[in-house]
Amino acid sequence: MSGYLINFVVYTAAMVGLIFLALFVYKQTTQGFGMSSKSKFLNVEDSISLAPRKNLYIIRAGKERFLVASDVDRTSLISKLDDNATFKRQELKSSVDELPTIVDFPKNKETTVFQNIVKRI
Repeated sequence: MSGYLINFVVYTAAMVGLIFLALFVYKQTTQGFGMSSKSKFLNVEDSISLAPRKNLYIIRAGKERFLVASDVDRTSLISKLDDNATFKRQELKSSVDELPTIVDFPKNKETTVFQNIVKRI
């Protein structure tokens, strides 16, 4: 009985090994005989998701950059980007900087708010 169990384990391990070997050979032949599938010429610099399955990409092809929109149905070129253009995010000013400054009034006319109201009446 133990002989059957040992034969089953050995043959099963051999078949699993053969399947992994076939998968390895298949991947090597589809990638161009050991060459890397990652391109050095094309590069996605940045991407943003606009909606589900809708994206904007900045793609560098050599020394040129392109803005590309991708959708479920199609991919379209929006524009060619200028290489010299640098995009900087504007820093938001704090609300403290936007408050008006306090002006010092001349002290020779010292009047209170109540006195100003009384003068107008």
